[in-house]
Amino acid sequence: MKSSDFDVTTLSSHMGAEICGVDMSRPLDAITIDAIYQTWLSHNVILFRNQKLFDRDLVRFSRYFGELDLGPTMAWQPEEGQEHPEIYVISNVMKDGNAIGFLGDTEVDWHTDLCHSDLPPKATTLYAVEIPTDGSGDTGYMNMYGVLEALPQAIRKAINGRELKHEDAHTLQGELRHGVSEEKLRSLEEAPGPVHPMVRTHPETGRKALYIGRQYNGDHRAAYIIGMPRDESDALLDEIWTIIRYEKCTWYHKWQVGDFLMWDNRCVMHRRGSFSSKMRRIMHRTQIRDASLT
Repeated sequence: MKSSDFDVTTLSSHMGAEICGVDMSRPLDAITIDAIYQTWLSHNVILFRNQKLFDRDLVRFSRYFGELDLGPTMAWQPEEGQEHPEIYVISNVMKDGNAIGFLGDTEVDWHTDLCHSDLPPKATTLYAVEIPTDGSGDTGYMNMYGVLEALPQAIRKAINGRELKHEDAHTLQGELRHGVSEEKLRSLEEAPGPVHPMVRTHPETGRKALYIGRQYNGDHRAAYIIGMPRDESDALLDEIWTIIRYEKCTWYHKWQVGDFLMWDNRCVMHRRGSFSSKMRRIMHRTQIRDASLT
């Protein structure tokens, strides 16, 4: 279908749309920006292929849709002299014995970006600079509107009005975050971290989505339900995660160099498959602030 001066192709029955006819390296007019934004709200994930972007282009395009945050690690330790600290490099590539980015080459399980922060971003973007030559390292996306609708009525009733405490002591890989002491982590309940509703009403679409964050950070449970005994909380969360993995309200993207993806962090979870450490993968990421939470 036609929208503004670009074409939109639906990528799956669950979510996703490819936008063709837009050169992201050039400034865009307000009408085109709004049309892209409305397409994104409708499809949750948008894809642009065959882009040739400098970091300044990625930052400019991302800023069309809101104020940018620093990357998760850069927020406390920005790289000295970095021209665009809003860009967070995801890579397994080593240079002079040091990693040039984060998250390596291992599998990254389903999660919502920065659910462990008080102000999770409304959107995340990824731009493919270099990808494995064997085509590995796909990114999967899950529609949390659809997941909520697929939950049994008994579970929807059990989580209605409930809140989750998301621990902020460990990374998704289970490593201690900067400034956190293992000696002070006596229990999940005492770990630092914010509280978010399990069912979130999208501030722009008005639709309800399951907001469950992460199941584990490495070997550590990532969340528990406020006001519920831990054993009951763990059992209910495990049941929900089992359903999530079975329902498959998902779409997987096989990357090509020059691909750009932006997803709605308020109603989409994502994951990454592992890939060989012999393969190089470099992705540049930005995150867009959720003004409705400030």
